Amino acid sequence: MTTDTPRKLRIAVLGAGRMGLRHARNVAYAAPRAELVGIADPKPAVLQAAAAELPPIRTALDSMDLISSPDVDAVLIASETSTHASLAVAAIQAGKHVLLEKPIAVDVEGSRPVVEAAAKSNVKVMIGFSRRFDESLGEAKAMLDRGELGTPYLLKSCTNDMFDSTGFFVAYSKASGGIFIDCGIHDIDLARWLLNTSASGKKEVQRVYGSGTNVRHPELAETGDCDNGMGIIEFSNGARAMIHLSRTAVHGHDTVTELFGTEGKAVVNGNPAINRLEIRDLHGVRSLSHPTYYERFKEAFVNELNTFVKVVLDDDKVPTPPEDALKAAQIAVALTHSFRTGVPVDFDEEGEPILK
Repeated sequence: MTTDTPRKLRIAVLGAGRMGLRHARNVAYAAPRAELVGIADPKPAVLQAAAAELPPIRTALDSMDLISSPDVDAVLIASETSTHASLAVAAIQAGKHVLLEKPIAVDVEGSRPVVEAAAKSNVKVMIGFSRRFDESLGEAKAMLDRGELGTPYLLKSCTNDMFDSTGFFVAYSKASGGIFIDCGIHDIDLARWLLNTSASGKKEVQRVYGSGTNVRHPELAETGDCDNGMGIIEFSNGARAMIHLSRTAVHGHDTVTELFGTEGKAVVNGNPAINRLEIRDLHGVRSLSHPTYYERFKEAFVNELNTFVKVVLDDDKVPTPPEDALKAAQIAVALTHSFRTGVPVDFDEEGEPILK
């Protein structure tokens, strides 16, 4: 008597840095229907360190070695942002399914080739908007869909990263596209998702206004970036979004979402506590907060990965397609432009920001 072994999706991770390694661990140890078959990174020391924490797999300095391999079904791209688009297009053209870390690129034009390549292919291409796979945010969305909050009209969202005294974000800014693109893309995607703005047609956005300041990293001004950014997004369906992005939180990672509807309000992570522990000592009564983004959304990353695997193996619909990332990027770029110029940015009838 024989039994058929269920098929597993053979995944290679491209990029072995802090996010790439975390993704690789999830593929190896938290995805029952997937198998980690390789990891690539152009930095030998980074690649070697990552391989030491993973089961025996193939390693490569050149991502194309894994993209072209017949033993790879899909790639998870977590390399530097500037390489996302080219690697994604190469993988799509090689017939590999793609789970791509956000953003697709540091600008809108760099994102378009991925959207176009995905539209012409038969492979699944999914963008890693991890917050959509967070249990609490998913419940807020379900409440909206059930009509319990009425009509949503305002989203207030903040992403405040813990202050890093090493100056990591200063160097990171040069390749990431800036705080609105790299960090704000999550808040923008949440706004589009929870406020149901896609129902407005091509012109989802009427106008955006971005502002920012540097309170701990004045050198960011040299690259047109800031360590605290604020944005207002006016959507065509009448809804609004207010976002605050920060690299200077001293108490830990702080991500709060407030969703206002005509019949109620939902708040997610209003008290950013890492667990239910309450400390009472000479400092008073307090709780500990998440140190980084990854700890806050650790389970969401696992859910995201397993959703991708199911999408491929079961031929399900992609929940976060490249088109969503392109729309979010257009808003992020407009906010960046507004911050740098000090004037609002309008959108035309085709949904493109009018950058003057």
